[in-house]
Amino acid sequence: MKLAPNKHAKVYLAVMLAISTQVIAEETSSDESVVVWGTSVASNSEFLGDQDMSLKQADHMSDLLRDIPGVDVGGTHSLTQRINIRSFGESDLDIRLDGASQHANMFHHIGNLTLNPDILKSVDIEVGNNSVTQSSLGGSVSFETKDGKELLRAGEKFGARVYGGIASNDNQQGSLTVYGLLSDNVDAMAYGNIVDRDNFEDGDGTETYGSAGQVSNALFKIGYEPSINHRFELSYDMYRDSGDYNPRPDMSGATNQAFSDDLLIPTDYDRDTITGSYELTGANTSGKVTLFSSETKITRDESVMAGVWPEDRVSVNTATNHNIGANAQFQSQLAIANFNNQLTYGVDLIDQNTTSSYGVVKFMEESTRSSAVFIEDKIYFTPDFSITAGIRYDNFNRDAETSDTTFNDITWGLAADWDINDNFSVFASTRSLFKGPELLETFIKYQDVTYLDEDIKAETGLNSQIGARFSQYFGAHIISASATVFKTDINDYIAETWDTDGYLIENIGDAEIKGFEISTSYGYNAFLSKLSYSRSESNNTTTDTALLDGNGRSMDVGDSIALTLDYQADSINTIFGWTSTIVLEEDNVEADSDVKEAYNTHDLYAQWTSSSIDGLQITFGIDNITNELYVSHASRTGSAKGYVLDDYEPGRNYKLSASYQF
Repeated sequence: MKLAPNKHAKVYLAVMLAISTQVIAEETSSDESVVVWGTSVASNSEFLGDQDMSLKQADHMSDLLRDIPGVDVGGTHSLTQRINIRSFGESDLDIRLDGASQHANMFHHIGNLTLNPDILKSVDIEVGNNSVTQSSLGGSVSFETKDGKELLRAGEKFGARVYGGIASNDNQQGSLTVYGLLSDNVDAMAYGNIVDRDNFEDGDGTETYGSAGQVSNALFKIGYEPSINHRFELSYDMYRDSGDYNPRPDMSGATNQAFSDDLLIPTDYDRDTITGSYELTGANTSGKVTLFSSETKITRDESVMAGVWPEDRVSVNTATNHNIGANAQFQSQLAIANFNNQLTYGVDLIDQNTTSSYGVVKFMEESTRSSAVFIEDKIYFTPDFSITAGIRYDNFNRDAETSDTTFNDITWGLAADWDINDNFSVFASTRSLFKGPELLETFIKYQDVTYLDEDIKAETGLNSQIGARFSQYFGAHIISASATVFKTDINDYIAETWDTDGYLIENIGDAEIKGFEISTSYGYNAFLSKLSYSRSESNNTTTDTALLDGNGRSMDVGDSIALTLDYQADSINTIFGWTSTIVLEEDNVEADSDVKEAYNTHDLYAQWTSSSIDGLQITFGIDNITNELYVSHASRTGSAKGYVLDDYEPGRNYKLSASYQF
């Protein structure tokens, strides 16, 4: 393993602390119980239920989500985590952390996600916008962090977990969590995590440049339950990413060196999220209300770029995105005209404010204010057949340097579900869409050279899908499968084009994204396997060309095939697993542009749980076993000024971690 001696010592200490603490506690613990950790990931594109992702030792969102049908995560740098769903990027998705909107457009060389996979309790992915409860064009991702009360095991009032992990290519991390009951109805949790990253090597053994840095995350939560059906919760989530990073983190290290020699920019990428919530879990009515403030800020000391950058940028420059808002969603079960109804209703309010400064001079301040109210009724005509109808009103005000305009629309959704028998069901849905024009990115001075077309329209459209699910036990065998075919039409698609006066934001025509997701699984006793295939293709139907992202490359991700194999060996308390991901060549690209090349990766993992030392787990894994040289299709690809921009993924990576929960 390639590790600096001092970092090796720190990680070795963390791992050994996690192991040795169990040994010390062995004599004081007599009750064997389950270690409560890990992340469950659920998606409407798969029939399988939640999956425990603790095996993957994730330090990047791609570790959790890349094998979900219809989903990819681009970027290799800690600054560039970007989710892609059915060819839609972050700006067209509704992404929430504990209910707080993470919507932002910070800087075209970085992503907008500042999330730590280790502390996530669950990830709920809606592939496609299929309900009026969602606000996006392409789908939603809801991240939920762990709660102290849920970490407690039977009979416990207090607990703690220590964790240490090391990876050969080339990072190390550790975390400490303490949690417990402060009284019969008050619980609390404090969590801290640090990840140290060095410059990794790609599949060719080439070391990247300007990726070394440190990411830290702290989370504090306190919950109060005055009675069994009511819970109030307050949390503060602090995320810090700091390092001397290359100027263009979404490009390869070699390209950065070619463009700006060996210059690195001291960078801080921070997020502070405060949420307060109330949750009701009644027999006939349940729901949640959340108030939130989530601020994301990037600071770059670009004074080091003298002679390379424009003179007005050679200073300490900052950009801030601040989302303040509230959302409420409730569900009520009621009978109307002898039919059972599941009524879902709520509101969503977000005030997004962006500011930037160059040196001590404030450059701009822009904002959007969005509000929505929705109601949806799922009517059960029989216990096995239901129709869901919903309506939503959106109001979107854009107060920016380039415009001060209000957009609004009423959208609707209609869906049907039919359980033909205990094993087979079919479903179909259609949902009209609405989205106003985005604010410009916060960090760069585009407001000076960008203008909004005076006749610009909000994007509208229709997302439709049809599919089926099957599940059947045959003795100790179980087979399940799901298939979805979808088509998304967008009217008045908005894009940025260049003319002699600068950048013009305008409607460039209509767009179509279509494709499918197929997933099947087979299980027998302690063995479980899953195979999925997904495809999406996007086109500008007005010009009959591929849709392009902000970097001028095709939005599409090549056909993706994912295979997962798991086996639980009870005799030795160990889970063994294998994941293969095969991505086919993507040739739906702009004319005379390079295709996105095919690749395949294979990962191995094993997790051992001690039967004699309660709470001890040791996990081993190998990512990219074949040392494949590849670039995710959701990452930066292409060329500029004669240089290849491809953001190559890490090569073979051995991972070892130990945790002790007591």
